[in-house]
Amino acid sequence: MLEELTELLKTPGVSGFEFPIREMIRKKVDPLAKTRVDEIGNLYATIGNGDRHLLLVAHMDELGMVVSKIEESGFLRFRKIGGIDDRSLLGRTVTIYTAKGEMKGVIGMLPPHLMKDPSAEMKEVPAAEEMIIDIGCTSKKEAEEIGISVMDPIVFEKNITKLGERIVSARSLDNRSGCLALIELLRRLHKKRIDLRVTFVWSVQEEIGLRGVRVAALKEMPDYVIAVDTCSATDFPGTPEYLDKISLGGGPVVRYIDNKSIASPAFVNLIRRIAASNGLPLQLGISGGSTDGAAAQEFGSMMVPLCIPVRYTHSTVECIHLDDLKNLILLLEKTIDDLEKKEKGVIS
Repeated sequence: MLEELTELLKTPGVSGFEFPIREMIRKKVDPLAKTRVDEIGNLYATIGNGDRHLLLVAHMDELGMVVSKIEESGFLRFRKIGGIDDRSLLGRTVTIYTAKGEMKGVIGMLPPHLMKDPSAEMKEVPAAEEMIIDIGCTSKKEAEEIGISVMDPIVFEKNITKLGERIVSARSLDNRSGCLALIELLRRLHKKRIDLRVTFVWSVQEEIGLRGVRVAALKEMPDYVIAVDTCSATDFPGTPEYLDKISLGGGPVVRYIDNKSIASPAFVNLIRRIAASNGLPLQLGISGGSTDGAAAQEFGSMMVPLCIPVRYTHSTVECIHLDDLKNLILLLEKTIDDLEKKEKGVIS
């Protein structure tokens, strides 16, 4: 599992530039089910039959940047794509994907030796618009000659680190871990006869406003939606005391309330019963942000976000527990088994 997760993590897919990660996932899914890609770039695979329809969605896009300007000096300006915290930018190594291949760069920072008032300035975080990327060029012409263009996508250099035996740290675990969960679930189900139409969607542009899933939900109009994503863990020092603990290793999380949605209560209760009856760990959580489930819910589906707890969301050192990923896949499989027995649209 870790080897395949690493493969997905290492493949770029900034929001709006998802082609590389989509093709990676498609190669894994094509032997299992017929795939298709819609106009905005979502990847679909459908199995099973019946008049009830479940849509499982995991966004495959990631936070990143694009080149917004090449300075005459050869340095690059950039625009953030998605909710990147400016604190995570300074001093980072990045990879720029150009028509001529990958180029490395670093986001430079003014050293304290050159500050007018180091004691004050070192406490401040410059805005991303004030930062530059150094690619080792001395002119705009040189940068263009090696392949740099405005609109080239940029990702943070990714280091996959194991913390102990079961915790993995990397950038874009949100949501490549969810992508892997759907791939593995499809492997387990594709040969079964299922009395339920199940559509797997690896969606685009979630990080800039849940855009891809809106297209998918409008096209498919499912009875039920499960958004497979991540949920911010609260098991480390400094997290808000008014929130209950969400722990790595504590099992998948029903992300009951976030900034844009409230999960369908009856669907939540069903998931809780399924987890309990199968001895699977499950946590309930409140979070900021949102998931693809919020947009899909607008089209009338019963919806629940079923998530992997992650520490340090949207940083370059996101952390997940591999057992949570394993238990999420098991819970999704058991949920499909249960939904097969339901009458159309009925969950109670």
